[in-house]
Amino acid sequence: MRGLLLVAMWSVTLAAFAVPLVAQQKQAKGGSADDPGAPQEQREAATESQDDDRLKGIPGWLRAFASPDKKEGLSVNAGIIVAGSSLSGGVGYRRLNLFKNVDYEVEGNLSVRGYQDYRAAIGFLDARQSTLELDVADRKVASLFNTTARKSTGSALYLDLRYRDYPRHTYYGTGIDSLEENRADYALHGLSVEGVWQWQLTSTLGVSARSGWLDLAVGPGHNDALINVENRFAPALTPGEPEQPLYFTYGIGVVHDTRAEPGLPENGHMFGVAVRRYSASDTPTTFAPGASVPTDLSFTRVTFDARGYRRMLSERGVLAVRGLVSSDFTGENGATPFYLQQSLGGGETLRGFHSYRFPDQSLAHASVEYRWRAHRYVEIAPFLDTGTVAPSLSDLSLSSFKMSPGVGIRGRTSRRTIGRLDWAWSSEGQRISIGLGPAF
Repeated sequence: MRGLLLVAMWSVTLAAFAVPLVAQQKQAKGGSADDPGAPQEQREAATESQDDDRLKGIPGWLRAFASPDKKEGLSVNAGIIVAGSSLSGGVGYRRLNLFKNVDYEVEGNLSVRGYQDYRAAIGFLDARQSTLELDVADRKVASLFNTTARKSTGSALYLDLRYRDYPRHTYYGTGIDSLEENRADYALHGLSVEGVWQWQLTSTLGVSARSGWLDLAVGPGHNDALINVENRFAPALTPGEPEQPLYFTYGIGVVHDTRAEPGLPENGHMFGVAVRRYSASDTPTTFAPGASVPTDLSFTRVTFDARGYRRMLSERGVLAVRGLVSSDFTGENGATPFYLQQSLGGGETLRGFHSYRFPDQSLAHASVEYRWRAHRYVEIAPFLDTGTVAPSLSDLSLSSFKMSPGVGIRGRTSRRTIGRLDWAWSSEGQRISIGLGPAF
C-alpha cells in the first residue's frame, strides 16, 4: 500500500515538472528568450515571463510545488526528508487568516525507505517563507537556514510541532578515521515543540530565533543487513546510548544574503551564523572512556556558513564556492550524543562518501562548483568537495581532509533549480546522489 501511495505521489510530481517544461513556448513582450540578438536583460526577462506563463497551466493545488511563492491551499511535496531517507513524497495544506490573522499549516511526508516526517504550525505565518528561518534543533548544519527563496521585510511568529520517524539511520563511529566496515544502524524517532520568531529587517538581512524542547529516542535499526549500533559499539563510545535525555533548546541565527535569485544563485554572497544551546534535562549514567563521573550531554553549537557566486568565463558560467565550519562546545566531562553529532558525507557535503560517514563534535567543509548552462533547462556542474572532522576546532587538521570530486547535471528554469543528479567519487568508491534545489 505504501509503495502504491509513493508511486501516485511521484506520478503527480512528475506531471508538475513535465507541464512547464514541454508546454508551448510563448513570446514575451519586447523580445524572445531565444533571440541571441536581444540584450541579456531582455532575454532573461522574456524567459522569466515564459516560465510564469507555463505555470499558469498547472492546477492551483499543484502549482505550489512548481512555484514555491504560493502561500495558501493544498500542495504536493517531493524531495528528501533527511540524508539517507531516499526520495520522499507528501502533501501539505496551508490556511491563512483562520481568525484574527492567525494562520496554520500541516504537512506529512513518507520516503521510499519508510522515513516519516509530520509537521504542524500555528501562528502568524504569512511571512514565514519570505523571512529567514532557523531550522529545527536536529537539522544537519549543512542546511540550517531556508536560503532558497527570495526574502522581503516582515516577521513571522508561530508554534512549530514536528514528529519524525527515521527507521534506518547509519553510524560508522566517531572521527575522520572511523572505518567503513564498522557501519551500523539505529532507529530514531521523537517530537519537537518550539516557538519560532523570524524577522527580516531588509531584503538582505534576516534574524531568526527558536526555543523549545526536543525529545528523541533511539532504538534498533530496521536494516537487517547491518548490525545495530548497541551491538557494534560499547556504550562509552556512543554517548546518549542507551539513555536519551529530554533537551531544552534555544538558539538564534543571522544571515546576510545579497543573491538576486537564491533558488538559482549566479551572483552575490550569503553569510550565516547560528548559535544554539542544547540543555539536557537529566544526565544518563553513561561514562566516557577513563571518566569517573557520568558524561554531561549538554552542549552549545556554533555554526558559520559562507557562500559566494560569480559569473566566470562566459555568460553561461557561474563559479560557486562554499565554506562551512561548526563546533560543539561541551563541559569538562561533556560530549554530544552520537545521534546529534555533526557529520560530513552525503549529497550536501562530501558527495563521494555515504551520508553521515564522518561524525564528530567539530567539522570544516569546503566545496567549489563551476555551473555551466548547457541548455535553457539543463546545467552541467563539475565540483570538488573537501572536509574533515575532529573532537574540537583546535584538533582540525589539513592533513586529515578528505577529497571528493565529481560532476552533476541539474534541471532548472530561469529562476530556480528544479532537481539535480550528482556523481562523485572518493577513496571509498563512487556514489550518485539526487536532490531538489541547488547543492548550496
